[in-house]
Amino acid sequence: MRISGADHTNWRVRDLEASLRFYRDALGLEPFGLEEHARGERPLVSLRVNEGFILHLVPDPGFERPPTGGYDHLALVVEDAGIDEVAERLQRRGIRIERRFESILGARGRGPALYVRDPDGYRIELKFYA
Repeated sequence: MRISGADHTNWRVRDLEASLRFYRDALGLEPFGLEEHARGERPLVSLRVNEGFILHLVPDPGFERPPTGGYDHLALVVEDAGIDEVAERLQRRGIRIERRFESILGARGRGPALYVRDPDGYRIELKFYA
């Protein structure tokens, strides 16, 4: 068996609209397949990160994420924008930059990164490559 890449991740979210404002409006991820999920066991919204990876948001208003779970962060590669431009865009939307790195190791080598949190406290690394 050989793992060839990531396919998707499912995250429970307390407030779907707040999560969509973060992922769709601030980060630019587009929802898709809404009609397919309406027929499923539980509703969810899929956001395409790229051709081979999607993020499922599963509404769960009673969800309380443990502060010390094993999850650390999801790293998303940013294309067509620089770190300063993205940092300014996020801050204008009230999203706090938790950490900023000028050079940190990622799948394609070293590059700058920003760390932010989504509305449910999940940490997101926004990774930039030259």
